[in-house]
Amino acid sequence: MVSITPPKMWGLMQILMNFNPKMYTMKMKIAGKFMAAAILLFTGMFFTACSLEKSETWEIDSLEEIGGHGVSVNGDPEVIETEIGTAVYFDGDGDMLLVDNNPIGEAKAFTVEVVFKPDSSHPENTAPRFIHFQDPDDKNNKRLMIELRINERNQCYLDGYLRSDSGFVILIDENLVHPVNRWLHVAVTYDNEVMTTYFNGEKELDGPLAFAETIINPVGKVAIGGRMNHREYFKGYIKTLKVTHAALDPKDFIRIKAITYTHIN
Repeated sequence: MVSITPPKMWGLMQILMNFNPKMYTMKMKIAGKFMAAAILLFTGMFFTACSLEKSETWEIDSLEEIGGHGVSVNGDPEVIETEIGTAVYFDGDGDMLLVDNNPIGEAKAFTVEVVFKPDSSHPENTAPRFIHFQDPDDKNNKRLMIELRINERNQCYLDGYLRSDSGFVILIDENLVHPVNRWLHVAVTYDNEVMTTYFNGEKELDGPLAFAETIINPVGKVAIGGRMNHREYFKGYIKTLKVTHAALDPKDFIRIKAITYTHIN
């Protein structure tokens, strides 16, 4: 049996006499709100940090380094100040940058976005491979290529090509044409063994592609302005290349005021 001495009894009586249920409830509600806010703040900071870790944005504004990585220069591309910021102009006649890094790495899902402005280049440059991810030492030639086709009316349409260790997929439709001589945005996503292409925020095509071990080699390089083996050069401006280790929803794509995005809220 527990005995309560008079001093302890008196203290307990004081606590009971001073107890205010309404005040207690109010304090608990305030404490709960502070706790909920702290949890939301911590969660937001955590997911923001994770998101930043999973994306890499390269501003194509230098011939010496891009995204902190070394660059090999082919031809004579120029750094130009444009109406939307600094970009590199490629003349379609041998200009190319080769960046010593593959930001896709080991990702099994990814989004690649490009902000660019193609010139009227028919018939000189009708099939520019303006973004090319590949390990030059990969004997299986696994690669991701973002290409354009320029028709006789100087309209462009997108060609997305991805080769894994299990096969390849080509996403192209000559009827999905767009004007040149203006800023454009294209994106390629890959997730759940499906590749999808977007033009100015609107989905265009998708197709299945499996892989056994790797989509492309985690090490490698990125050719900007032409194919890595010095063919099929691009004429125009390239401003931004962004890689995210997730298949983004179009509403989360890069937004540029000079570009009219379709079906993005």
